[in-house]
Amino acid sequence: KAFQLQSERRNSISVGTPLLYRDMEVGRVTDVALGAFADRIITTIQIDNQFEHLVRKNTVFWNVSGVDVSIGITGAKIKAGTVDSIVRGGIAFATPESSPLEGLAKEKSAFFLYEIAQPEWLEWRTPIPK
Repeated sequence: KAFQLQSERRNSISVGTPLLYRDMEVGRVTDVALGAFADRIITTIQIDNQFEHLVRKNTVFWNVSGVDVSIGITGAKIKAGTVDSIVRGGIAFATPESSPLEGLAKEKSAFFLYEIAQPEWLEWRTPIPK
């Protein structure tokens, strides 16, 4: 299935950027374009067939491109994804834990692409049956 992600900036996203679920590649970016009113970037993603069930109506997407360096009084803190995501960049996604599980997202649904993940998103362990 194809979906759209909307963001304020392109960042390092380009055609071929991997789509990651738990650091496993499950799809890729197929198009990046300026929105019709030039107020946003529209990124089209394609999820591989065997992973379509992972994208739900309440799924969240975020950019995992590059390395995040925070410098404070106690020193520097470096957060990086996998070696592959540092080199190629990537878009990660997760689905909130809810009962019942939200329904499948429809083809061409649009989601907001966040610049960074909220800490709780990285903790979600939502079981998603095929």
